[in-house]
Amino acid sequence: MKVDPCNDDDCFQPLQQGDSAAFHYLIRIYFPVLIRYACRVAHVSSAEAEDVVEEVFIKLWERRAQFAGFGEVKGFLYTSVRNGCLNVLRFRQREETRMATFMHLYGSEGRDSNEAEIIYSELLAEIRKSVDGLPAKMREIFILSHYKKMSNEAIAARLSLSHQTVRNQKSKALALLRQWLKQKNPLLLVTFSIWLHP
Repeated sequence: MKVDPCNDDDCFQPLQQGDSAAFHYLIRIYFPVLIRYACRVAHVSSAEAEDVVEEVFIKLWERRAQFAGFGEVKGFLYTSVRNGCLNVLRFRQREETRMATFMHLYGSEGRDSNEAEIIYSELLAEIRKSVDGLPAKMREIFILSHYKKMSNEAIAARLSLSHQTVRNQKSKALALLRQWLKQKNPLLLVTFSIWLHP
């Protein structure tokens, strides 16, 4: 398909039909625009903006048949980028709260903030190693839920699973991780609890 670079509407129908050339046209035109929008309006870093925009384009491709016109596509792009950036900012705030909680519990024993930050980061690395030890499907569900912050409904739809299966797998993952972390180091379990619920 040849897309007229002066007319976005020309790419709408081919996009709906799954034409990758139309999709790549949209990426080429709107990716840098959306990066700028994310950085200037939502005040996220360039790297954070790129992650958000990449995820939005993946969602656009998955939902391409649902739009009634190109105006809806553009609305989806800008709204999704804004919402994705708000999620990044919320995550950043939660991380700051987690670190403050950790410092309160652990950093007050004569340690400076840099040392406490290193210890906290190392503990998070140990937690991630334990997550990587989960069975494949359970690990994927846990990562989508707790790292990507996806809802149970979104995970179920993405993985073609029932809502109950997602809930069960998350519960089993949490039980396994708590058991493993407690055996390794009780401080890991405390850090895991802070990380889960800042």
